Parts: sequence; C-alpha cells; structure tokens
Amino acid sequence: MILDARGDIPAMDDRYDCCIVGAGPAGMTLAFKLAESGQRVLLLEAGDWDVTWESQDLYEGENLGLEYYPLSAPRLRALGGSTGHWGGVCLLLDRSDFLPRDDVPLSGWPIRFEDLEPYLEEAASLLQTGRFSADIRKPVDDLGNLEVVEQRFSSDRQFHDVRNEDPVRFGVSFKDRLKKTPNIDLILNANVVGFAVDGDTGRITQAQVRNYEDGQGVAKANRFVLALGGIETSRMLLHLNAGHENRFGNQNDMVGRCFMEHPIIDNDTYFITKRLYSHSPTWELERLLRRSRPELLLSPSHDHMLKNGWLNSAVRLQRLNPLPIREKAIGDAEFIKGLQFEEDYFFTGTSFVMGEQQPNPASRIVLTENRDRFGLGIVGLDLRLTEKDIETLRGSTAEAAKFLIRSGLGRMRVDPSLWNREPLEQLPLDYSSHHMGGARMSLTSETGVVDANCKVHGAPNLYVAGSGVFPTSGHANPTFTIVQLSLRLAEHLADPTA
Repeated sequence: MILDARGDIPAMDDRYDCCIVGAGPAGMTLAFKLAESGQRVLLLEAGDWDVTWESQDLYEGENLGLEYYPLSAPRLRALGGSTGHWGGVCLLLDRSDFLPRDDVPLSGWPIRFEDLEPYLEEAASLLQTGRFSADIRKPVDDLGNLEVVEQRFSSDRQFHDVRNEDPVRFGVSFKDRLKKTPNIDLILNANVVGFAVDGDTGRITQAQVRNYEDGQGVAKANRFVLALGGIETSRMLLHLNAGHENRFGNQNDMVGRCFMEHPIIDNDTYFITKRLYSHSPTWELERLLRRSRPELLLSPSHDHMLKNGWLNSAVRLQRLNPLPIREKAIGDAEFIKGLQFEEDYFFTGTSFVMGEQQPNPASRIVLTENRDRFGLGIVGLDLRLTEKDIETLRGSTAEAAKFLIRSGLGRMRVDPSLWNREPLEQLPLDYSSHHMGGARMSLTSETGVVDANCKVHGAPNLYVAGSGVFPTSGHANPTFTIVQLSLRLAEHLADPTA
C-alpha cells in the first residue's frame, strides 16, 4: 500500500516487523525481500514520487574540505533515491577489495567476496544486468601488470534488441510492485527527524515522523534500518548519538569518519588503430544499438598494485568514433601531429581514470551549527585525499598508456598535471558522486560503526543499509554491491534466531 504524509500523516499505530528509513535501492531491495519472507514492513520516504524543491533543499550542506559539488547536487530526495539519475554502470568489487593490507590502515572487511556471492544472481535480476562471468578480470598481455575488468549495464540486453530503455530506476521500475505487495506500507513525504530510545536497553522504540506542514507522527517497529544514503545515514546517526552519549556506533568517534568518494581525472582523448577495431568488429555497433555507454576498463593487477603501493583503480576507455583527434587534444605532441586520420589511426574516444580513496578518518561527515526546517543540524563534508590516492590515479593511468604504446594499438593522452606530479591543489580532480563510508562495517566499535550483519554497534535493533557501511571502496561503482548487501541483510533479519 502506498500512502502520502502530505497534509495529514497516516496512522502508523500497528507495530511493524521492520521500519526502513529511505526508499532508494538499498531500502527498496530490503523491503521487497523482507516482505517475501512474510514480514510486515513500513517504508518511510522523505521525498515524493519525483524531486520537489521543499524536499531536495534538505540535502543542502557545507563543503569544509576539498572543493566538491554542492551537497544537494549528487543526491536525489525522492522515491528511488539517486537511481533517478544513475548511469546504470554495474561492477563487482574485486575479491582483493575485501582483504586487509599492511600498507593501508583500516583496510579489510569483516566479510569476504564469497559472503556476497550467493546474492549475485538475484542482484543481477533486480538490476537487469545479465550474468557476470566467473572471472571478472583477465590479463591484457603476458606482463601481468594490467587486466581488463568486466562491466555490465543495468537493463543490459542483446545487440539486436533496439528498444530505448533506461537503467533500472527504482522509483519508476518498482512502483507497481510496491502497490501490489500487501505487507509493505510505503509512506511518501515522511521525514524521520529522530528516534525514541529505551534508556535501559538501548532499543529504538519508535521513529519520529514529520511532514512538510506541521504534521507529526510516530512509527513503531521491532527493528529499524537506516537506508538514507552515504551522507544522510551518518547525519542521522550523529544526531542520535548527540542525545544518547554516543552509544550507537560512536563509542570511539567513528560515525561519519572514513567518508570515501571515487576521485576522477579526465585524460581526454585516446585513439586506436584499425587493428584493435578489427578484433571486435561488432563492438561499437552492438553498443550503439543498445544505447548504452561502451567502455573498456583497464586496471592494474592485484600483484602490481601491491608492488607499487597503489590502491585499486581503473582507466576507462569510452565510446569510440571514426573521428580525427581534436586539435586541442594534440597540444605540442610532435609525434601525434604527424599522424594521419584514416591512415595511421581510425577511431578516437575519451578516457578517464577513477580510483579508490584510502580509508581516512580525517575525511568525514560532521554536523554544522546551522539548522534545517526541522531543527536538525545541517551536514558538513570534510573531504580529504591522501598522496596514496593520487599515486594510484597516476600509476594506473601510466600503465594503461604504456600498454597502448607497447601493443601498437594506439595512444592515450595523459593530463600534464598528473604526469608532471603537480600538487594536489593543481590537479583537475573530479568525483563520481559515489558516497561511501561514514558508517563503516567492522568487527568492533574501535574501527567502525556496524558489525558484519550491518547492525549498529551497541544497538539491539538498529541497522544500516547502503554504501555507508563500505569499509573500503575499490574502484567499482557501488550500486550492485549495495543491492547484494541489502539482500544479505534481509536474509539476516528474516532469521527468527537473529
């Protein structure tokens, strides 16, 4: 059943098995799976069917660290969350992303790749990606320094299917399913502004709900799950802890810390010879027909990363077109100036490098002194990068450029500031809008906020879903892993002994 809190907040007198706060990919995946197990689920979404100014404005915040987007820009406060402007790229985290590294403090997950593997097929079905190969990495040559990483696209389909489909947008794609699922109550325009807590046990007893007028209500449930996104989940936990002596995952001041993005540097043009194109004659035609973004992902091998002290990363070689190199991209490169289109090279494209950000307690989400319309502290993002983050971008870019040269397949432009080791402030950094960390998964509260089952340390019945729990990020777009984790959490919450 779908209800709306605009005007009057619907009665929420019944006690639900689970109350999920946030109806993005994490919250909706979790709700559907719990409903399948027979649980009664209350799904609270602060936004409407589509983005509204009064809702989206509540995502405003302050950038306190590196230059970054306005905080309301990368996120959507509406049903389906940020899948509303998602590009549909799906990647798996590597097996090595889950393992600790001696040279990376706070690295390693309390779970492993194999713990998410059982949910791969169901996640692929929800996101309509098609099946991933058993081996998602393959060497590009005998050196073993560089590997091709498999990538899938949401709404992937065969090349002969020319329907114009967008990636799966949860608010649109699952609207009818929400209506038809009898044991899910979805309430739109329902802002959770706080929680009531049993002081003796630490159990959350109810969520306090507001609409955009003066309406107020409470939601009762046996368990509560925060699925608010990477920034808002930390914000809510910080508010909760401020009134309860840091008993909810913040015993060691870890809530909001180790916030991670995927930093990007755009390297602009690359070109290839006819040799490479002839190896895959239908590649571009297939992708054009499917109306998806073709990319070849080149990533340093795990051994090569460790040897050089790099984090995980990938250079993405994007769509190829039968066009000459733009004069601006040639610059002063005499060798490139001497090449003739349709003789020396045949196709050009653009490229960028996207890397992992080291878990860094100084990169964090905080509350500012300013307040929103509900009296809650406005969020501040103190984003910071380390030298290892930058060396990772530089190293993987160099490996991809060297591969094109030694194979004779082409050339790739490298941004001069990266090549010349300019200081961080001089690099043309961009970001992926992937918000990870802040409520990181850990064995104990000393290094994180939630346990291996996403239950908040010190809380009997409060959980977190979404990329906020990521201890490390790898280079993979997070949506596929978010869905896998939500399916795993649903299985845990459906277990009567949990």
